Amino acid sequence: MSRPSRRRRDPALLRARYRTLFFLFLTALALALGHLAAAAPALAGALVGAYSIRVAGKRPAELAHTFVVLDWALLGIALVLSGGAGSWLLVTVPFLAMGQLAGAPRDEWPFLVGPSLLLVVILAIADPSLAGSRFLSVTKVAVLVAGGCVAATRLRRRPAPAHRRQQHAPKVDVSTGLSTGTCLPGFLETTTAAALGEHQPLSVVFVRLEHYEDSRNFLGAEGSEELVRGVARRAERRAGADGRAFRVRPDSLVLVLPGLSLGEARQAAAELAHEVSSSLIAGRRQTLATGASSFPTVRRIEDLLAAARDEALPAPATAQVTGTVVPLAAAQ
Repeated sequence: MSRPSRRRRDPALLRARYRTLFFLFLTALALALGHLAAAAPALAGALVGAYSIRVAGKRPAELAHTFVVLDWALLGIALVLSGGAGSWLLVTVPFLAMGQLAGAPRDEWPFLVGPSLLLVVILAIADPSLAGSRFLSVTKVAVLVAGGCVAATRLRRRPAPAHRRQQHAPKVDVSTGLSTGTCLPGFLETTTAAALGEHQPLSVVFVRLEHYEDSRNFLGAEGSEELVRGVARRAERRAGADGRAFRVRPDSLVLVLPGLSLGEARQAAAELAHEVSSSLIAGRRQTLATGASSFPTVRRIEDLLAAARDEALPAPATAQVTGTVVPLAAAQ
């Protein structure tokens, strides 16, 4: 029996779950230290966390940053009720900062860590002297928040075993001269950032050579590679000066097309498929299956690739794919 595709959890949902666990821990810590009053806002934070899980499960973007502001505000209130700037509950500050940032896109980090200023504001409202040393107290809070940010950065950079293997994969496919899938995530990250800054669309087209294994069995390894080279040359021309083509599998290419909307990308894919099928390549008539997706309609790079790939795969094969990321190993 085939297994359904597993999609990566949205950062807002992960943050909601972490929020609930964090405030439950804060409640237990406040009770253990004898700060009964501080346990009330901590418990409120756990209840807000439970509600945020429900919201994030249905509409991840809704109220996402509002919940973050509430996190910092409730933590600030708990600190005030447990001794202010000298409270032992300050040790939880880096853990909240880490939980807010871990797994979140970098462009959201200012919105997630910026509300930590509420800690200083709330503490200063309750005690303008900030335990007798404003500079020391502000510095202490800033260092704790920064520590959480550093921890989140290290978690983000920790490579998975598959990622480490990709670092040693070739960056150029020797048969077609195209970049391999190893280079695709970095190029997409750069081009999506540029598209976002210029308020321009960016589309991805996944191109799959149909019946590739049959061609390989009939033509042999070299003959089938000649077939792929013919398709790759035509795909490069369609990518144009601003776009780029990648070979991500033995039978599959990916075109990144800056400036093209989803409709324009589908038209380019259709024209490429018609051009390939209307002429003989390596003595055979080749057909293509294509799929397309567009940024910023789809914002996450993994989902951008997965949407285009799944559209190009035949229905039975789509159901058997267990991951959402296009396999980015070099084509062999």
